[in-house]
Amino acid sequence: MALLSLGAVANAATSPPVQPSLAFSAVGTDNAELTTAALRRSDLIGDLNAGVRVRSRGARVTVTGDAGLEFIGYARHTEPDRVLPRGYLDLNAILLERALFFDGELSAMRTRSNPLAAQSDTASTANTVSTVSARASPYFAHEFTPTLSAAARSDTTVTRNRSADSTGLSAPNGSTYQHDVVSIVRKPTPFGVWIDALHEETSYQNDSTPVLRTDSLQATLNTAINSELIVGVIAGREHAVYTGASQDDTTYGGVLQWHPSKRTAFDANAEHHYFGTGWNLHFRDRLPRTTLDMSLRRSASASASTFGVTAPDSDPAVLLGALLSSRTPEAGNNDGAVDELVQSRDLPGTFSQPLQITSESAQLATRAQLNLIYNGLRDAVYASAWYQKAAALPGAQATAVATTFDSRQWGGSLGLYHRLMPTVSAAAEIDWSVIDALGTRAGDSARQVTGTLSLTQRLGPRTSLSCGVRHFASHVVLNSTSTTTDVRENQAFAGLRVQY
Repeated sequence: MALLSLGAVANAATSPPVQPSLAFSAVGTDNAELTTAALRRSDLIGDLNAGVRVRSRGARVTVTGDAGLEFIGYARHTEPDRVLPRGYLDLNAILLERALFFDGELSAMRTRSNPLAAQSDTASTANTVSTVSARASPYFAHEFTPTLSAAARSDTTVTRNRSADSTGLSAPNGSTYQHDVVSIVRKPTPFGVWIDALHEETSYQNDSTPVLRTDSLQATLNTAINSELIVGVIAGREHAVYTGASQDDTTYGGVLQWHPSKRTAFDANAEHHYFGTGWNLHFRDRLPRTTLDMSLRRSASASASTFGVTAPDSDPAVLLGALLSSRTPEAGNNDGAVDELVQSRDLPGTFSQPLQITSESAQLATRAQLNLIYNGLRDAVYASAWYQKAAALPGAQATAVATTFDSRQWGGSLGLYHRLMPTVSAAAEIDWSVIDALGTRAGDSARQVTGTLSLTQRLGPRTSLSCGVRHFASHVVLNSTSTTTDVRENQAFAGLRVQY
């Protein structure tokens, strides 16, 4: 059954807090370099993933994550062999009870060296940049009374990039993002107030001048209409400096929180800023077998790592945990139960998302994302759709074309997962994306789609064997050079995974 029984939940609860894993796959491809038909070369790619899954929850320290190293090698050396980090590790610690805390995160991912060139999400180093980010977040949070609290938090995120392909293109400069906030909150009983003082700053390597710096002071007056609905008004002042421009403006807007039940929530705020109207909307709903998460955001940004980061409720593992709790309350907060479900169906660990593009400039970024999971008795469905636009902030001076990239993206994914037998499952997946360049590169675009069919056989509680075929297609138009490029790739793969 797709939904775990009470017995399965009990077994999952015995999972050790640290679980090493080892996965190996062999991928046969007819276009290892992801190039045109006239230049395509076949190769056999070996992919070894050595990782560790951590689910350690203590009274004062919690560590969660799924991280490791991916060793990619080419039998015919069509692309360079590489060792790439992957995954994430999160740390949450209580330093002083009800007062001092610390959050930390270390993450690694892959993105495109050239945003408009073809890139496969499978075992490949073609057109690849490896990105590693580290975040340190000490903070103070204390409730003085049941209705009055205060918090002060400082987030520092450092990102570094390294090119992993054979094109010779240099990796984008790394960035440092600083976010400091001090808050005083009085809960609405029935009237409340929220005061925020905020500082944000983004800078890049080899340049001491911040690309974007924002300081603001803002107050929100809210009231509880009833136990389900809170509304409020926002007013404040902000100062922003970016790319030779300086902006001072009054901020104002409104906020709404509607939580009619534990399964449904809608949070929204809209504000006037120096760049126009900004907003942040988040809707989530959970049915017995289906969960839906939708978000919409518009804000100023200067670092790819600070915009569009997946919210906790958009993590498939979190949404699956919510689904499990609908039938088995003990499973909702049990990481082992969720892991068991993911491994039994070979479900993906992330949703499809826009490409992370580094543009060393201040941008106005708009993003919409819709994620859905259906989990039935023998079938599971993952669906995702997204849109993102990043363009120069109003009044920004022109910067070097080589370090900026304005773009509009949209795409999505659909995955169908079916249990054929108790230990055998099949999957059909499709991913598609479109990137249109804006600004100085308007007219350049890239479209790509990937389709995958696979089978997974569970050989034991922690061992699985998988195989399948994959087709990849990319179409790139560069008006700036009057060229059009089509890339096609076919793959056959087989792999073994062991979770210790």
